[in-house]
Amino acid sequence: MKKLFMLLALCAFIATSCDKSSDVETTKTTPEITVAKDHLSMSSGNGMGSISYSITNPVEDLSVEANANVEWIHSFKYSNNKIDFSIYATDLYEERTGIITLTYGDANASVTITQTGKQKPNEIEETAPYLLGEYYGDYAGANYSYYIALSSSDYDESNPLYAPGWKYFLDIYASERPADYNNIRIPNGVYTLTDNGGVANSLFGKFSIYKEYDDSGFEIDEKVYEEATLTVTDDMVKLEVVFEDSIDKYTVTYSGDYTILDKRDAAGGVY
Repeated sequence: MKKLFMLLALCAFIATSCDKSSDVETTKTTPEITVAKDHLSMSSGNGMGSISYSITNPVEDLSVEANANVEWIHSFKYSNNKIDFSIYATDLYEERTGIITLTYGDANASVTITQTGKQKPNEIEETAPYLLGEYYGDYAGANYSYYIALSSSDYDESNPLYAPGWKYFLDIYASERPADYNNIRIPNGVYTLTDNGGVANSLFGKFSIYKEYDDSGFEIDEKVYEEATLTVTDDMVKLEVVFEDSIDKYTVTYSGDYTILDKRDAAGGVY
């Protein structure tokens, strides 16, 4: 009986030891993945980021895979314990978030990516006291050319369009000639900025520009239009413009009568 008891005790000890050994072995061989940072902040433009990670209990021939739950996170590139990724620029003013999940076998870890929203533009409204202009006819045989300035000052006798003050110059090509050459009007419609001269219903970018002149007539400032739209109605002329290297939007309006000088002869006699 005593020998039987000792034999049973020995078996129980061996079984328990085997179970504990199995637990230890399982713990040692279960891989884990850990990221250095679980949150990354990104700017609003196109950009690149990277995630550093470490593997505990690595398994031979097993590799890390990265996936994002949003399309604006893309192009994963793998290197030793690091994953690079790219993001697209956002068109939103509010921030947005996405999640990158790293998977290593059954182990996984996630990183939240927060992209800040783009900066909101300032909206600046101005009223132009004057509308100045010259009409050149079907200049160079391409539609009808009206060159105007939404201006802070009236015509100057010696240099009509370039009196002191600020000027939003606009090189307009319209599909219509004036109905009355004694009272030249800009044809109603919408005119948009283009790099090509002579296009109907356009503002030719080469000569559409913002300038300022001092009291002596010297140019003291110049700004190039990145975007520009001119809307002409019976009651109002409205320019919406964004300058290069700026996000601010300017809206300049003029209401009232105006005089556009007939310069067809000076432009070469085109009509």
